[in-house]
Amino acid sequence: MKMRFALAAAMLLGGVMAMPAMAQTAPAQGDPVAAEKSKAKDDESGVYVSAGINLYFVDKDYAATGIPIEFKDQPSPGAFVGRIGYAFNKYLAVEGELGIGGAKSDYGNNDVTLGNIGVEKPMAAHVVGRLPLADGGMYLLGRAGYTSFTVTREYNGRSASDLKLKGASFGGGVGARYGSWDFQFEYTMVSADEADSGVLGMFVQKRF
Repeated sequence: MKMRFALAAAMLLGGVMAMPAMAQTAPAQGDPVAAEKSKAKDDESGVYVSAGINLYFVDKDYAATGIPIEFKDQPSPGAFVGRIGYAFNKYLAVEGELGIGGAKSDYGNNDVTLGNIGVEKPMAAHVVGRLPLADGGMYLLGRAGYTSFTVTREYNGRSASDLKLKGASFGGGVGARYGSWDFQFEYTMVSADEADSGVLGMFVQKRF
C-alpha cells in the first residue's frame, strides 16, 4: 500500500515538472506584438493566498481506536484552512497551509448520539502543478507533498485520546480562473503510518 502511494506521488511530481516543457508554445517568429503578448500570458509568477474548507475522511477503524464503537461510514470532520503560495509560472507552484477546527462529525446508534470527532491543527505543504485547458479559465491541478492533522474525539460526554495522522500526500482536482481569482475543487490522499485518509477541499484563491 505504501509503495503504491509512493510510486503514484513520484509519477505525479514527474508530470508536474514536465508540464512547462509540454505546454509551452513559441510565439510567431518576427512578430514582436505576439511575442510580447505570449510573454505576458506566460508570466503568471507571484504570491497568492487561498481560503477554504477541508473535509477529512478518517479511516473508520483507526477512528474507533480505544472507543467501544464500530463506524459504518468514515467520519468526516471539517476544518477552515488558509494557504499561502508562490507560483513560478502558470504551471508550477509551491504552497503551505494551516487551519483551525470546524464542523465536527457526530456518531451514534440509531437516533442516539454517542459522541463526535473533530480536527485540530491541520497543516500541509505541497508542490502544485497546473495544466490549463485550451484558452479558457479552466485547468487541471495535481498536488504532492506532506500533510498532518490531529483527530479529537468525544465519547459519552467525555474526551477520548487524540489521534495524530501525518504522512505523504498527493491528489488532484480542477480549477476555474476569473481575472485574479481562482476557484478550486480537489481531493488529496494522505498515506500515514497509522492509517490512510482522504481530504476533500474547496478553495477560493486570490493572486497578486
